[in-house]
Amino acid sequence: MAADSRHEALQPIHPSMAGKLDPVFEKLYNDNVANTPLRPIDLDVLRSKYSVLYSYGTGPAPDVAKIMDAKITTDESITLDIRVYQPEGSGPWPVHIDYHGGGWGLGDLDTESHICKHICKKAGVVVIDVAYRLVPENAFPCGVTDSFAALKYVYEKGADEFNILPRKISVGGVSAGGFISLAIGHMARDAGIPLKLIAVGTPVIDDLSQYAAAADSPFPSMQENEHAPTLNWGRLAWFDKLKWSSVGGTPEKIAAERAKLPAFYANLFKAERFENLPKTVIYTAGTDPLRDEGEAYGRKLIENGNEVTLKRFPGVPHPFMHMDKDLWQASEFIDCTAREIRLALHDG
Repeated sequence: MAADSRHEALQPIHPSMAGKLDPVFEKLYNDNVANTPLRPIDLDVLRSKYSVLYSYGTGPAPDVAKIMDAKITTDESITLDIRVYQPEGSGPWPVHIDYHGGGWGLGDLDTESHICKHICKKAGVVVIDVAYRLVPENAFPCGVTDSFAALKYVYEKGADEFNILPRKISVGGVSAGGFISLAIGHMARDAGIPLKLIAVGTPVIDDLSQYAAAADSPFPSMQENEHAPTLNWGRLAWFDKLKWSSVGGTPEKIAAERAKLPAFYANLFKAERFENLPKTVIYTAGTDPLRDEGEAYGRKLIENGNEVTLKRFPGVPHPFMHMDKDLWQASEFIDCTAREIRLALHDG
């Protein structure tokens, strides 16, 4: 997919971000990526590098008792790759299901492996990481529907196949994986699948395609962080166009296919009901364009009687949780996520 290279995140920090970023992140970024030459985006190249894109800031992860790769076949006869992380002990264990980020078109089972290991070890749970199908070769909302099908599979068959407790399940992820997890909250409620917790970081919530420019968004963080490092308005718009190109080659075809989908698949604010959702933890980043929509969604849940924890990590951009070697915010994100999962699944 041809794209304008000006949105590429590997560039010197934009002057509009002066004074907003934690100096530790700023040095980390400047030392490792700020002087990388700009090139047009190539999706295949980006996919090949995505899971190590932030490795310059990623700390070592703890060992877990067992890691195994497997495949599951959903009720829709779709085969998905998963990776299962098993803690010490004999089980059966509670289970946390992870859905990786990557703008719907990137990411695999290596993308959040270090976070999955931390959660497995610190929360004492099985972690199942799901490789949902990617756009544009598969039509959106494949990431949402595949991920829900994976949850259904784990709920119905996980006791026998993974030695897990099917009534002690949490889900979570970051970015697009955050959207998926929050959408699954609605879908699981309506399907009668009990979830103990949804724990997400820097989720996308709103439908970006309705805005021609960052200035059109109702969320101030989209303007304040329009030129943020690692994720900016231009990059968000590129990924959004990639997502919708998967359903049609013309605006008319895209509109026709979108009209067939539940509205909340494109915009979580358009869900039909917000009551009786699982306890939800939403972590946002201070210099992320998506910050305010994530927090607004959290407030929407609270207004509808749900239990919600909202926390903003200051001075860091969208993918900060991958940089736990250097950033206290990333280490705390991982520790807080693991703690919430442990409390929800072991004590809940």
